[in-house]
Amino acid sequence: MCVGLGLCAAQMAPAAQTNGVVRWGGDLRVREEHFNYIPIKADPPGYTRGGENDYLRIRPRLWMEVDPGRDLTLRVRLADEMRLWNKPSPRPTLQRSNYDPPDEILFDNLYLDWRDLAQGRLDLRLGRQDVIYGNGRVILDGTPKDGSRSLYLNALKATWKDIPDTKVDFLAIYDPSIDPLAMNSSDRDVTGFTAANDGMDESGGGFYLKNRSFKDMPVELYGLYKRESPYEVAAKKDAAGNYVAPKLAWQTLDSTHGVINNPALNLGTFGFRIEPRLTKRLTANVEAAVQVGQRNDVGVGAYMLDIGLTNTLPVCESLKPAVFASFYLLSGDDPKTGHDEGWNPLWSRWPQNSELYVYAFDADGAGRWSNLIMPTLGAYCSPCDWLVTTISGSYLAAPAADGPGGGHERGWMGILNGTFTLGRGWLTQNDVIKGHLLLELIRPGDYYKVGDTSYFLRWQLSYEF
Repeated sequence: MCVGLGLCAAQMAPAAQTNGVVRWGGDLRVREEHFNYIPIKADPPGYTRGGENDYLRIRPRLWMEVDPGRDLTLRVRLADEMRLWNKPSPRPTLQRSNYDPPDEILFDNLYLDWRDLAQGRLDLRLGRQDVIYGNGRVILDGTPKDGSRSLYLNALKATWKDIPDTKVDFLAIYDPSIDPLAMNSSDRDVTGFTAANDGMDESGGGFYLKNRSFKDMPVELYGLYKRESPYEVAAKKDAAGNYVAPKLAWQTLDSTHGVINNPALNLGTFGFRIEPRLTKRLTANVEAAVQVGQRNDVGVGAYMLDIGLTNTLPVCESLKPAVFASFYLLSGDDPKTGHDEGWNPLWSRWPQNSELYVYAFDADGAGRWSNLIMPTLGAYCSPCDWLVTTISGSYLAAPAADGPGGGHERGWMGILNGTFTLGRGWLTQNDVIKGHLLLELIRPGDYYKVGDTSYFLRWQLSYEF
């Protein structure tokens, strides 16, 4: 089962047209999103993110692969995403600031594969590429501020295959805040935390090991280093017109320029993941990680735990019914200490467990999953060959009560999702038309000072060829 619609979409195998050493294809995705009353941790308390939103997102992509040699493959994918806003009205700012057509054209993928080096023991992939591990808790999206338009990392990935039942990926990553290769560029920030252009570059690397020695319990180990460069955010003023001092230990106020300075972050993350098959019908997922690092003289220490169980049911097996339970824990920062205890999601600032609740972290930084306790129960089934339905309920809490309401309860969340396939082979031999309908609701708790039920609605259609 995919964890989140973004990950499902990222893992869909593309249809391909082929002509010997050349393969090509593409896709067109159209979705409408409507949401309102999303609570965030903000000043003044009680603010809800952006009010009512209703817009279309249109993303065309074209890709081509060429084999210039026996063990070489060059892949190029061009992408664009345009947005047509209904609510709120587009802001009277610079053209293309809200993805107005024709917007940017970007190289979503641009990499070279060189396989079977060192007598078949080593593969290399160099360039702009999608990198996804596990449930996407540490690496999935290197461009979080452009939403689901792209996922790429600018990276070198070296895969060592000489250990029995084991592959080890070694990574080197560099993602600038603005894509230097974008055509018709809007100078759009893709890495930062705030709505403005933070100018925060991300770099790092490490290893990710996958071992299959035990058939019923695959094991993954990883050690990753990330550096977030220094960046500035605009300082706020109080009622008297004075700049408000920052609350976090590592931030400093520059009242002359009206900004808050954030020093560089150097962070190490070490973790493991196992997927044991406990019985014929019962499978599990367990992932845990710790983080240690430094922001100038401020120490960083955080942790993450992700546990899941899925049990297929021995009734009405034609419906493929299953139930699942999960527990997700991310440490939170206590602003009263001189340290940073909040989990940093590295390159995984994507919707993870909720398309709605990812927006609730905007005051902490776009897509910055942290300070969260989230137990979940749910079920799914396939009432027909072309439809899969999922329903789930979650309780949301915060280890650190740093919200405007002063409590630990973030709220209760319900999700209903239907994913469907409308047809295959309509215009070409391998094309496919898919879609989904999604409804998410959250009743905020005492972590916030708002009580309106948040909602997120989306329909989507995609055509792949």
